[in-house]
Amino acid sequence: MLRRCSTLGLVVALGAAPACKRGYDVGDNVLVEWEGKDYPAVITDVPAPGKLKVHYEGYDEMWDEVVVRNRIKGHLEGKVPSPDPPEKVRRQALEAAKSNKFRMGDRVKVEFRRHIYPAVIVGIVGPERYRVHYEGYGNEWDENVGAERIQAK
Repeated sequence: MLRRCSTLGLVVALGAAPACKRGYDVGDNVLVEWEGKDYPAVITDVPAPGKLKVHYEGYDEMWDEVVVRNRIKGHLEGKVPSPDPPEKVRRQALEAAKSNKFRMGDRVKVEFRRHIYPAVIVGIVGPERYRVHYEGYGNEWDENVGAERIQAK
């Protein structure tokens, strides 16, 4: 019986080599070292050998980055809590909060797939970028949106 070993496509006969380390592919949920702590993320692209583009769970796409393979700490199964946001993320949110149109706790209407839903601003993620929670829906529906999708209530 043959088994594929890593994303390099190396094929070995079972029992002929030590256990293969599972490779990383687009869509894999992983733990990534970011600013000295490990954060849950998903791999969104493999732009070059040994480099992976990741999206940090719960963070705006503006924080997506290409990381070297050794920053990936392993695959994730299930939900893993994130540590507090990195300092650079907190700094940007505090700066944006000073001038953004909406504030934390504001009740708003948000366009989602050509429909309007009531929501609450639960986070400020950047200049005119917000984390919203849709009223009556679970936290899994929370998302980051730009001001262009938000209407005051």
